[in-house]
Amino acid sequence: MSAVRFLPFFNAAGCLVLLGVVLFQWRAGQEVSRRLHESRSVEIVERNARAEAEELGKRLQADVDGLKASIDSMRHAAELSGRDLAAKDVELKTMVAAMEQARERIAAWEAAVRDRDEAIAARDLRLKELDALLSATRKRLDEAVAELGKAGAR
Repeated sequence: MSAVRFLPFFNAAGCLVLLGVVLFQWRAGQEVSRRLHESRSVEIVERNARAEAEELGKRLQADVDGLKASIDSMRHAAELSGRDLAAKDVELKTMVAAMEQARERIAAWEAAVRDRDEAIAARDLRLKELDALLSATRKRLDEAVAELGKAGAR
């Protein structure tokens, strides 16, 4: 009869242990959820930065196209009029230097976009890993709850 008296205490202690396990899993799930939210926030910021970089790239390309058109126009004007050739030559060199600077800036932006895309790919891989970890944790929690249900039914 004394074993029957201690059974509710053992049952209560088991419930407390299971409550501790459930709380631990819940906290871990909350932390994973928080990190996932932070990663998604970073993704949005990076996506906005990418859009800005693409827009700047388009504007720079338009500038380069405008510079090319300007250089062609200057060459045609130089062919039509032989005078002021020296002044036109200096202006042409300035435009070519500006075009080269624009190309260098485009190359730098392309490198930055490439680096950002690599960072996004690495972050996406990490997000997938975190998602798999979260799914595994949830599965373990569901299994633990199912086992608790089975143990309670016994």
